[in-house]
Amino acid sequence: MRRIQHIDSLRGLAVLLMVMVHAAATWNPFNSIQPTLLAYLISGLGGLAAPLFITLFGWGVLRNESSFSEQIFQSIFLFVMQILVNLTSPHLFQPFTPGVLSLMALLNLVLPPFARHFTEQGIRPLLGLSMIFFAIQLSFPEVQGTGTWSDRIAADSPSAILSNLLLTGTYPLFPWTLFAMLGVTISVNGLNEGADIANTATTRYPVGLGLLLCVASFFSSRANGVLWAHPTADAYLTFFPANAPFLIAGGVGVVTIWFLLQNANLTLFKNAGGLSLSIYIIHFVPLTFMRNFDAHYSWGLGGSAFAVLSYTLVWIPISALWITYYPRANIESLVRLIRKSLF
Repeated sequence: MRRIQHIDSLRGLAVLLMVMVHAAATWNPFNSIQPTLLAYLISGLGGLAAPLFITLFGWGVLRNESSFSEQIFQSIFLFVMQILVNLTSPHLFQPFTPGVLSLMALLNLVLPPFARHFTEQGIRPLLGLSMIFFAIQLSFPEVQGTGTWSDRIAADSPSAILSNLLLTGTYPLFPWTLFAMLGVTISVNGLNEGADIANTATTRYPVGLGLLLCVASFFSSRANGVLWAHPTADAYLTFFPANAPFLIAGGVGVVTIWFLLQNANLTLFKNAGGLSLSIYIIHFVPLTFMRNFDAHYSWGLGGSAFAVLSYTLVWIPISALWITYYPRANIESLVRLIRKSLF
């Protein structure tokens, strides 16, 4: 099957943004909220990593022609990889904490039966599902739990794991399914390597409206002296839990990035995209060993920013050398090998 260059580039950018936001969280020299331009830049770009990942996953699920038994295998493999991520980061997660890979495992089973029915309906299924999800969030805000990190990573009982997997975790099925549906919408409407994603009626008007809402919320937050965006604090846009303004902003950001990379013919992130799962799992290991460096060496904002940027960008040459000299020594090749032997 032919590789699509801009899809690999998008995957590469997504995993590098994920590396950046995890490094920024690890080497944060402050104990309080910093509403600076640099903080907003890192948070804004890092906040698009997971939405871009899940959107790309939704795009790929619709094009996946695997049998149901193969889908079961893929989901089990992703669940196992989630546990591996948790074990490499014991300071952040419990062994069975649900995360972005377990969300993909669920979507791999839940999405295909429904997504294929949307091929003739344009953007309407995504808009309809968004309205339903937003109404639930506004009517029952407690359904997504609190912003407390310890509650979102709890895995000390089957009920806690199930709750965090579906509703109250870091990346629960509700409402993160919306980003997967965005990927399905992009896929079924032909917005791939042969179409300009920004010049279609399917995306132009919703993205424009979403952008206006984002700008309006930003100026409103400044006028009222309220934080515009923060992972957990009281703000207009929150990541944990993912509220409606964040979902809108995330969707607008994903489509914008998709358009830019689709038309830029940029290959810088392509190698990282081919190793996105491997990089995602491995990048936690150095962070675990170096998690106290900012405190031990008394890093300030400049030192931390330099360390975060360096750690993020170093994965570009690493992935290029990895692909060149060890093209089959990665998790992606391992899963393909297992699938081939089983199916």
